[in-house]
Amino acid sequence: MSTLGEILGRLHERCEVYQLLAEAGDITLIAKLDEVSRGDALGVALMSVRAFSETADDEAWVKLIGRIQDADSPAATCLNEMISWSLKH
Repeated sequence: MSTLGEILGRLHERCEVYQLLAEAGDITLIAKLDEVSRGDALGVALMSVRAFSETADDEAWVKLIGRIQDADSPAATCLNEMISWSLKH
């Protein structure tokens, strides 16, 4: 099982970000990300991880941990949650 860091290190194209979001089961986030990213979904994904890591409050972290706990793909679910959180803030 890959960690989020390992997955982010392998991301090179927008389609890889979308594939992870699909793996996490959030097809609506793909459309939202496509809408706001202006073609740079990878950049938005990386900025989202950084923003979450640096500024998310305790409640956001607890929600993230809860979502990845039993996820089939924890790293994809983690990325999904971080992007979702970032797009709301």
